[in-house]
Amino acid sequence: IIKLQSDLLSVKDQQMDSIRTAAETSVSSTVKEDIKSYSAVVQGSMKESLFNQTVLKKVVQDFVQGEDRAKNAMIFGLEEEKDEELNTKVDEMFQSMGEKPRVEVCRVGQKKTGGVTRPVKVTTASSTVAEQLLVKSRKLCFLEKYKKVYVNPDRSPEEREQRRELVKEVKRRSEEEKDKRHYIRNGKVCSVLRSAT
Repeated sequence: IIKLQSDLLSVKDQQMDSIRTAAETSVSSTVKEDIKSYSAVVQGSMKESLFNQTVLKKVVQDFVQGEDRAKNAMIFGLEEEKDEELNTKVDEMFQSMGEKPRVEVCRVGQKKTGGVTRPVKVTTASSTVAEQLLVKSRKLCFLEKYKKVYVNPDRSPEEREQRRELVKEVKRRSEEEKDKRHYIRNGKVCSVLRSAT
């Protein structure tokens, strides 16, 4: 039994050595290719380099802002009161959905007269928590107290404009094709027969 165990250990050592060698070779070749492509960029014209830096900076900013927005959710229709305890109000709403996330909340925009309620920005610890809140927010329409409250992802100005156009299209189609149910999915307007739902 001891001889069999030592044979197994030596085979495992050989396998580990071969895996280590393969990984080192792969990493080494990848680094060499990246260095070659980097040196090609450096050797390019200064104008191209400045253009690439500007484009790269914009892409990185958009990515970082998108990552920050992914941790947020926006609540629309939550009544605004004078001297309100916003944290308590949002916590109660989330508890009615079966959630107890740790969040930071604040009203967005300037206070307006005429009974217009400002949206509430909710910042969570991670994008996973924000996604979970968005999924469970569908339960709100079944609760009388939160029937007119909607939870949406935090969108960039471009995404908001695109969404606005899609909503207009849904409304237009709903007027024209009353026998179908229209909705937005993955950035497109979809339609199904009402009897099929």
